[in-house]
Amino acid sequence: MAEIEHYVDPEDKVHERFHEVRDVKIILLDRHVQEAGQSVTKEMTVGKAVDDGVIANETLGYFIARIYLFLVKIGINPQRLRFRQHMANEMAHYATDCWDAEIHNSTGWTECVGCADRAAYDLSVHSARTGHPLVVRQALKEPIVTEKETPEWNKKNLGKSFKQDAGAIQQYVESLDQEALTKLKAELAQG
Repeated sequence: MAEIEHYVDPEDKVHERFHEVRDVKIILLDRHVQEAGQSVTKEMTVGKAVDDGVIANETLGYFIARIYLFLVKIGINPQRLRFRQHMANEMAHYATDCWDAEIHNSTGWTECVGCADRAAYDLSVHSARTGHPLVVRQALKEPIVTEKETPEWNKKNLGKSFKQDAGAIQQYVESLDQEALTKLKAELAQG
């Protein structure tokens, strides 16, 4: 038994090598079929399953396809191999989507591999328990530019004009949201 923890940006689960496995055909038993009390499988490519939202995202689809290719390579009959999606009542609270590779043998369908999108749950729990933040900084192709209003103070003039109230005024202005700061700036510009 082996385990892999592959972390991705929770807001961008595109996989750069997904194109390599997009056309891999797999047999799927999705949660909706099971919830209807059935066990009818469907064969489809991993690309179509991701495009149609059957598999939650490219990264999860990539690893499901890689698991499939590995199992077939070591001798598992593809006709006796399926991926069964966890239903809502068996999904871990931290999982977005989860699929088990199951092999049909003399005792029925047996799970041999689980593949789950756990988002950043493991990292957040570790950070909370140890007090050490586990974060990754990613270089962006284009910088994200955010403009916002921030008050700047001439404390000498502020103190002269408002004396003991200067601190309260400064605290009040710094507590304003962007909309209120913009409005205040416009009012000050008009005198």
